[in-house]
Amino acid sequence: MAELAADFFERHPELRLGALGAADNQRALDLAPFGHETVYFPAEKRPDLVALYREANQLAFPGALALPGWVLSDLYLLPGAIGLLTCEARYLDVPIRKRLGLRPDDTAIAAAYLGAPTVHPGTFIGVSLLSLIPRVLAGAWVKALTLRMLGAKRLRGVAQWQNPSVRVHTRMGPIRVVSSVPGTHEFKAKSFVYESTLGDESEWGLAMQRKVEMRIDARIPGADHDELGRILERAEAGEEIHIVPPGLDASGRVLLRLGA
Repeated sequence: MAELAADFFERHPELRLGALGAADNQRALDLAPFGHETVYFPAEKRPDLVALYREANQLAFPGALALPGWVLSDLYLLPGAIGLLTCEARYLDVPIRKRLGLRPDDTAIAAAYLGAPTVHPGTFIGVSLLSLIPRVLAGAWVKALTLRMLGAKRLRGVAQWQNPSVRVHTRMGPIRVVSSVPGTHEFKAKSFVYESTLGDESEWGLAMQRKVEMRIDARIPGADHDELGRILERAEAGEEIHIVPPGLDASGRVLLRLGA
């Protein structure tokens, strides 16, 4: 992974890695994930960057999923840190740059990710993965680097079956289907809880390169909520079910391995 990370930043020198969180959280992080140095931004001293992140997040997650300011403060910045890839705004597509009101030489958020801590040591919840630069794997790399900063061993998160983010999540390796989403999530009917195990760095590297080959037992359209609901019931009953890389095929069907 260190070689892959070095290659990524060599190919994309416009991108810079950072972390944004409460000042006291800096000492708890690995600020050289996979050997790449990270700039830590104390949120108390960088309200401009906090505002920039919130605007990018609300662009990526509008409407019902828009990020409230108090959630950003209380549940993102205070307990943890947001991993960032930043760049000059000139590297964003012009419509996105205009919607954010940025000039070409302004600092922009290219991609960002939050791993929220849980009561289980080493386990984090993935939240608000966003990438405003397409086709360069910025989303996959900001997720991988952030998880490494946090020292994550296991990750859980909520994803939508049809969302292209499923392809990004499987860059960490096959993801286990865990259950339906607890509570009153706005997209509960078309979402699921997944889990990634992050202990095997060699497997992680192969997944990042799409070199993992696993059998595929079922291909279910992401819009077939009835059939996918039955998959969730089987997972909740204890059956081992994984979404295998690349997660979705060209037709938007979910790629599943059923059983060990």
